[in-house]
Amino acid sequence: MPQQQRTSRWRVWHRWLSVIFGIQMVIWSISGAYMVFFDLDFIHGDHLVQDITTVVPAEADIQPVSSVIERYPHSQSVTLDTRWINQQLHSVYIATGHHGTKLLDASSLAPVQLTEEDIVGLANRYYAKGEPKVRSVVYLTENPPTELNPKLLPIWQVNYDDFGNTSLYLSPETGEMLVKRHTFWRGFDFFWMTHIMDYEDRTDIESWWLQGFMIGTFILMITGVVLLVYTISFRRKRPGGAE
Repeated sequence: MPQQQRTSRWRVWHRWLSVIFGIQMVIWSISGAYMVFFDLDFIHGDHLVQDITTVVPAEADIQPVSSVIERYPHSQSVTLDTRWINQQLHSVYIATGHHGTKLLDASSLAPVQLTEEDIVGLANRYYAKGEPKVRSVVYLTENPPTELNPKLLPIWQVNYDDFGNTSLYLSPETGEMLVKRHTFWRGFDFFWMTHIMDYEDRTDIESWWLQGFMIGTFILMITGVVLLVYTISFRRKRPGGAE
């Protein structure tokens, strides 16, 4: 087969492979650049929130841990939480056991049921970007947004009207902040999805899509090398044998 004909065939293969796999290579470049450019602490939203624990006053009427265990013997862990929740509740116990998690008044050891007002108050104290402007408050029990692990349901979502469209997710049982999200995290999540080519769970870094495209780009590289060799050889061996 004449060399020009062989070169032409390799060029056709290289062109089509470039169309199919070249776009993904561009996506890898853009997504990789985005993930490298932004600091992970910023992406995680550490700048969005602050620590709201306080020092327990010496005169505070707080029951000992032994009293919590005595009243709730099925508790596997008991933690004193010194967040200021509302005007009447400054310190609470978080008791966790087989039957779930209970929030207890640290003084009376009575169970505490957090209201929407309590959740918003806690979220606003967690919020560290200036004056909080709440856009919406949603109690999620099903169909969570893609930015939230469904295993965390039910959960409170507090959305803020700020530059980053901040969303804080709080536990309905304890009021603890479990997740924080903002625009740049959502962008990172999107680019991570396109980078690893896992369009569902965004966790599989060995997906068939990714492996297939890696093989395809390797074949693209081979066709490019072959074309380069043919081109150099053709230029060196011109008609008449001149080199």
